[in-house]
Amino acid sequence: MVNPRHAIERIIAFDESLTCNPAVHHCYLAAQQAAQAILEEDPDDTLQALWNATNSYCNAMPSLAGHENIRNFIACVAQGMLLGVIYYDEAPKLLYAAQVALSVLPREPRNPVGRPPNREKMG
Repeated sequence: MVNPRHAIERIIAFDESLTCNPAVHHCYLAAQQAAQAILEEDPDDTLQALWNATNSYCNAMPSLAGHENIRNFIACVAQGMLLGVIYYDEAPKLLYAAQVALSVLPREPRNPVGRPPNREKMG
């Protein structure tokens, strides 16, 4: 079980320089703003602040459409677990949804290391 006070402390203390993934950054900011809005009204209502932060974080996550979005979604799930806004019993379901979404997409072409991409000969 996540300690609401500790999770809120991590959300409020979020340092923008620690996140290099724009999707994760977007989710963090959404959670932080939601938590701060509740705590401004009642500084002791950490449970409601965490609830709002969790909802805002999840609503800010990218859709499961396209390879890049799916990778960003997975990164958001992982960071959300560390932050305490995605619970450990929910994370496998979210990651499974990402896996299913990825399985229906065509594979991205891979270039062998050090080789230029194949080009069809003209003429």
